Amino acid sequence: MAILAVALAVPLIWHPVMARLSSRAVEPSYLPALEASRERIAFRPDPIKDLQRLRPSYVFIGDSMLGTRIDAGYLAGLLGQDVAMLARAGTGSAYWYLSFKNYLVASGERPKVTFFFFRDLNMTDPLFRLTGPFRWSLDEVAQPEEPALNDVIASRRQGAWFRVHGAVNRAYNVDRANAWMERQLYDWPTRLWTDDEPARRAWLETMTFETMGLERLRPMTDADVQATVDAEADFARTMPQSVLPLIIDLAKQHGMKVCFVRVQRRPVGNTPPAQSPRMQEYMRDFKAYVEAEGMFLHDDTGDPMQTLAMYEDGDHIGRAHRQRYTRQFRATLHPLFR
Repeated sequence: MAILAVALAVPLIWHPVMARLSSRAVEPSYLPALEASRERIAFRPDPIKDLQRLRPSYVFIGDSMLGTRIDAGYLAGLLGQDVAMLARAGTGSAYWYLSFKNYLVASGERPKVTFFFFRDLNMTDPLFRLTGPFRWSLDEVAQPEEPALNDVIASRRQGAWFRVHGAVNRAYNVDRANAWMERQLYDWPTRLWTDDEPARRAWLETMTFETMGLERLRPMTDADVQATVDAEADFARTMPQSVLPLIIDLAKQHGMKVCFVRVQRRPVGNTPPAQSPRMQEYMRDFKAYVEAEGMFLHDDTGDPMQTLAMYEDGDHIGRAHRQRYTRQFRATLHPLFR
């Protein structure tokens, strides 16, 4: 009992330790359903100015599934109209929703169509890439309060496990301690040459997204192959607890059209990946829902033109085939590009 008491009490020292060590102000979290407080990076407003300067006719939002498929400059040349990309590798639907709301809608620009690229169940799974090493990226697109997104996250975290996790986190400050430790690990090399945090952040951004970006990585067949959990393919159950209705409501409020694009997973040989009955039903329900709301769905799955030769890393299209995919995409969805 004494050992157990010590084991439970010792982690409590993180509270005064974190208060002393933290160099950043701890703010109330914009997602209190996920954590009570957070040391966060600053909101990044530059994309708003970029959108206002470019005034794009078409905007694309997504992660590396988008980034390895659409060549924005090439598409703009084909269309004779400007195209903007709001893409960030390693993100999920929570990030895409906030990009849409806090960048595109906030910019005042109203493109003809906004495209969201996703894999399988990502659009109805707001917890995908929301925690762990992916958590920081949401900071750059989040305002101090995000009540609609918080409500969605709260509705998805009602299970017993999430309540236990929340209680432990409040008692021991786990998330804050993890954030501090992670920052020490990735910041310490840059501290060797500068104590200026903005300079460190700029260097880390360059290292992560340019020097070590997807374009420069060695191809691996199994890279970023996310398995789909068939039991989660229940659109009627998961859709109300997702950002999908939030995106559609925003689009309707501002007179915008949205097209959701489901990318094709890596083929087996030259055969499109098999679709379970549950997955097929999920996509039928997805299509019926968005079309009833006046939006669009395009599903790449089963496209005979997207052969295995086009793929490089897992579900990513090879860089040599990006313009080919872009041409096919424009031709297939030509009614949306008029």
